Amino acid sequence: MLSKLVLAVTLGFAAVNAQSTFQFKETYPVPSEIPQPKQEWLSLISNATISDAPIIQLVNEELQEPQGVTGDPNCVWTFTNCLGPEDLYTCPPKIWSHTFDDGPSEFTPKLLDYLDSVNEKVTFFVVGGQVIQYPETLKRAFDAGHEIAMHTWSHNYMTTLTNEQLVAELKWTESAIKEVTGVSPRFIRPPFGNIDNRVRDICKALGFVPVIWSVDTNDWYLNEQAGSFQPAWINGNVTEWASTNTTTGGMSLAHDLYNVTVDAALEYMPTLIDAFELQTVGQCNKQQAYKEGAGNVNGTSSTQPNGPASSSGSAPDSTVSVQKDESSATRVLATGMIGFVLAGAAALLAA
Repeated sequence: MLSKLVLAVTLGFAAVNAQSTFQFKETYPVPSEIPQPKQEWLSLISNATISDAPIIQLVNEELQEPQGVTGDPNCVWTFTNCLGPEDLYTCPPKIWSHTFDDGPSEFTPKLLDYLDSVNEKVTFFVVGGQVIQYPETLKRAFDAGHEIAMHTWSHNYMTTLTNEQLVAELKWTESAIKEVTGVSPRFIRPPFGNIDNRVRDICKALGFVPVIWSVDTNDWYLNEQAGSFQPAWINGNVTEWASTNTTTGGMSLAHDLYNVTVDAALEYMPTLIDAFELQTVGQCNKQQAYKEGAGNVNGTSSTQPNGPASSSGSAPDSTVSVQKDESSATRVLATGMIGFVLAGAAALLAA
């Protein structure tokens, strides 16, 4: 766990780097903080059928599994890799969707430069708090033809939030993206893959489709375990995924929040490009990416194989596991506006 001093300093650097001239019409919540919903948004779920799955408790950054419960009646992906019938997570054989979470960031333009040079498109699952700090970068990605999807406002575990908080996380993120791009995303990736039937029902009521992944690059270790986790391990896993290109497809998870993860992507992406036809999440699942009808292709969702694909590459296991995505402690380091930093950093140091 990073110290409070490091947290405060990093928040300050993030805010200083996130300077934008884009003029938002809406007044948005503070990045990294769980927002409150507009009252009119709550009416959107008032008549929806929502599972009564309990709110999961988070203790010392660990989700607490329910006690005395047989099986997984609420289909909690974090605990059992349970997929809902409308969850997307992979692509058909010979097709691959490479996705980036947690941006946009100051390092995303370097990734966009590369993708421009090879004329390939990816899906970006963006955090609302990052969108309002890097709107020009998001607009560039959208204008270049990349698919824009949601990764909540504050990057918290969704099953730990109330229904009202979930509505706020989703709708504020949707609003920020639409202000920048003019369209409303349909796809939502829950941070850490943390979703259950209650979260799914709220997403559906608001017009969103959950997206997980089939394999994980684990690239966030490059930042959190710098010096011990080697980029070559990621390359080894990607090479193994590529070796199955005649019989499988997939959807991989990566991040554009850190310089090291973007640099790693520039190294391993040529292997994916050579082995597969790269498509966005919407393309390979034959679903529109945006509520307005703009996006990739018409049609219904393609048939999904039974369960996430596995990998046995030369690196630590790259498949889904209980520790998904980057840690919440690391994620919060990269968010924050200047006003929040000045007040929040002082409070952190004084606590």
